[in-house]
Amino acid sequence: MGVPADESVAREPVPLRRNRDFQLLWGGQAVSLLGSQISKIAYPLLVLAMTGSPAKAGIAGFAAMLGYLLFPLPAGGLADRYNRKRIMISCDAIRLAAVGSIAVAGWAAHITYVQILVAGFVEGTATVFFGVAQRAALPMLVAPSQRSAAVGQNEARQNAAQLAGPALGGTLFGLSRAAPFGADALSYLASLVTLPFIKAPMQAGASAVSAVSAVSAVSAPPASRRLRAELAEGLAFTWRQPFLRYSSFFAASVNILLQVLTLGLIVLARHDGASSAQIGLIVGCMGAGGLAGAFAAPWIQRTVPAGITITGCMWTWAVLLTLIVLVRVPLWLCPIVAVFGFVGPSWNVSVQTYRMQITPNELLGRTSSVALQIAWGVLPLGSLLAGFLLQAVSPAAVMVLVAAGMAVTAVAATVLAPVRDAGRRTPGASGPAAGAAAQPAS
Repeated sequence: MGVPADESVAREPVPLRRNRDFQLLWGGQAVSLLGSQISKIAYPLLVLAMTGSPAKAGIAGFAAMLGYLLFPLPAGGLADRYNRKRIMISCDAIRLAAVGSIAVAGWAAHITYVQILVAGFVEGTATVFFGVAQRAALPMLVAPSQRSAAVGQNEARQNAAQLAGPALGGTLFGLSRAAPFGADALSYLASLVTLPFIKAPMQAGASAVSAVSAVSAVSAPPASRRLRAELAEGLAFTWRQPFLRYSSFFAASVNILLQVLTLGLIVLARHDGASSAQIGLIVGCMGAGGLAGAFAAPWIQRTVPAGITITGCMWTWAVLLTLIVLVRVPLWLCPIVAVFGFVGPSWNVSVQTYRMQITPNELLGRTSSVALQIAWGVLPLGSLLAGFLLQAVSPAAVMVLVAAGMAVTAVAATVLAPVRDAGRRTPGASGPAAGAAAQPAS
């Protein structure tokens, strides 16, 4: 199919570092993501400290990720229909209240396991709606020629947060169980402060309505368009692109394995005697690798065919997972997970850039949500699986299962021609990549 005309920034492109609106969005989210990474490692540490049960830690992860299973498609419909900026502001306020409740309870009363489940679910659900709206808004803030660079900078922001956040979160948790959650709550203020100052419209057309009215209008959508029909349109568009379709399912497989790996690394390191700060350092090393990978990803996206990128990521991860199985000294995991993190941004930048290139902006929220529904919808199931596997067998045995699963996934992608050969032709029908490999894969 032909590449549709883009509705984007009308003025002459300026460097991203001087693009005021992009920098406001990027800067606010840099602080917010740092806070999220601080609390992300604190959730399993808190549950393990309270209960000593990896299974309950897995259930808490399931609750926090359940929104990725339930809400990506509705989030995409709302992001294409209503004011994206106001959706994001509302989500930030909700997330601040949810994670802040844990900090307040920790300092003033007593944190309960049920409260952790509820707060994690509310924060995670709001993150789904925020993330879909932000992905759809990004092409409106930058010139078409700058999209891969903008996505690459977002990947760098995410991985910088993943580098600093876990180590800081582990250290704060050692001082006070409530401290990481208080830091996360404060970080959402940065986004709440910067978002209102963005002037550029975040969607095509001039008739976006407020997010507040969006909530009340869901039950009575405009007569001309029903939300279900709009979602079906986004699904059909994605399904007609073979590489987008297949890569989303491979991303789902990868994301399940990465969820098991995330909790597995924590439990494995604790089993081998690592402190909370050391665990944070190990997880943070994945962010260090991802940060370096984010700077390389735009160049890789321009020069390496998408099929080679996606299959290469999976084969690299399979080898690295085998090494994780063999290492018994916790801090020796740092260089391995750093390389692990390096390859992920290449997948994500290729996927998101391709989707932006071929999708009209009025469809972008829905097509992004379809990929997220498939690729990220498995995240809660991965967390649940991780908890019960780690409860039933040793951490080392779980890592063996993850390595084997990644190898099988890599073989399947390699033998499937629409994935293997993607990007070797000029982009039109199934050119440069799209898919979903996680930070989770997108």
